[in-house]
Amino acid sequence: MQKLRKPSNRWLGATALGALLMADAAFSAGAPRVDDLVPQTPAAFLPGGMLGIQLGGSWGESKQNPSLQQLTCQPILDASDFDEVCFFRTSTARVAGAQIHDGFIVRKDDHVVLVGTGISIKNAEDPLAESVVQSFQSRIRAAFQHTGDNVLFVKLPARHLTADELEGYSRKAPVLLVQLEEKNHELAVLYGYLGPVNAFGGLTPD
Repeated sequence: MQKLRKPSNRWLGATALGALLMADAAFSAGAPRVDDLVPQTPAAFLPGGMLGIQLGGSWGESKQNPSLQQLTCQPILDASDFDEVCFFRTSTARVAGAQIHDGFIVRKDDHVVLVGTGISIKNAEDPLAESVVQSFQSRIRAAFQHTGDNVLFVKLPARHLTADELEGYSRKAPVLLVQLEEKNHELAVLYGYLGPVNAFGGLTPD
């Protein structure tokens, strides 16, 4: 049975939020930027979503996705940003061309706010890991940053953000994080809004 883990600082806290306040040189040269505080829509950021599930989509309809097998749902009682999480297993679904084995989707009100999956790899040198990242690079319309075991895709305003601007922007800006979990021989992929991904980063299926 899946359980909720305590939040882990290995996720987006240090990586994404820090990256938002870093100089432009930290991101790929020539990447498209927006000049205001209106983030990309999820459909513009990652066309088709992940597993055919798009951020902001209907919760009820998303739960009917045929890729989500052995769905097990539970309420989230101690987090104001989320209402429910459903864990799933799958034997046929693929993400970025790679077969996945399990994952979860998260609800706030009646909408999907986060999708997480796991991709099995042999080790850190497995060519599949690089293939997954390259596949996302070709699909996602945003800059990316590689820091250690994390590859973060996010589209940022051209200027630095104040703390208040960052808080508001992070609740509506879609991001995707690919993280190498070498000990578990896995690539973990989180697709969601920056704020919810940061708050929910330590939640993974056991």
